Amino acid sequence: MATSQGPIDSDNYTIGGAMLYYNATVGNQNCLGTTAFWTAANNMGNIVTSEVMPDVTYTEHWRSKNGALVKDKEVVNKKSINITFTFDEMNQNNLRRFLMGTDSSASKFNVLDNVLEEGCGHLVIKTDVGQDFIYRFPKCTLRPDGALTLDPESWHEAGFVLNIIEYLNGDCTNSTLNATWLGMPFGEVDSADL
Repeated sequence: MATSQGPIDSDNYTIGGAMLYYNATVGNQNCLGTTAFWTAANNMGNIVTSEVMPDVTYTEHWRSKNGALVKDKEVVNKKSINITFTFDEMNQNNLRRFLMGTDSSASKFNVLDNVLEEGCGHLVIKTDVGQDFIYRFPKCTLRPDGALTLDPESWHEAGFVLNIIEYLNGDCTNSTLNATWLGMPFGEVDSADL
């Protein structure tokens, strides 16, 4: 017997890649919008692959009932969301971020001077096939994920992970922005057409 699963709309089937924008300021004012945040300085370049991984850990409680254990409670005790991605644009900004450096000039940076950088960002899916959306997040850390491959027969690639962190009261000094981000401490997804 067939069951109803609701309407199927093939316009929702999506294929395409991601664009990532990152700024090293937690709760950056422009992060609430779109194009004002999409600057060359914030652009992570060509993204080869990306994944969004929500991670929630539950704690269960069991009680004894007539000699058997039955679950009577389940609560969330840990939640996080990460975006892993691989880039292949070896520009100054990306190399500095990958090697955890600080700006020192237009062509040089000091390596391992900025080993834990916090900021905010956008994950943008804009495609001709399927649904567009923007995931805006007010607070995250950006760090390397794996090695920078230097294969002479392939494009050089490196991985990053954006760990989305809960936005907390006072992470931004602007009281209006602070109140807005507190209402969505892990960010928001906007599925408006881009």
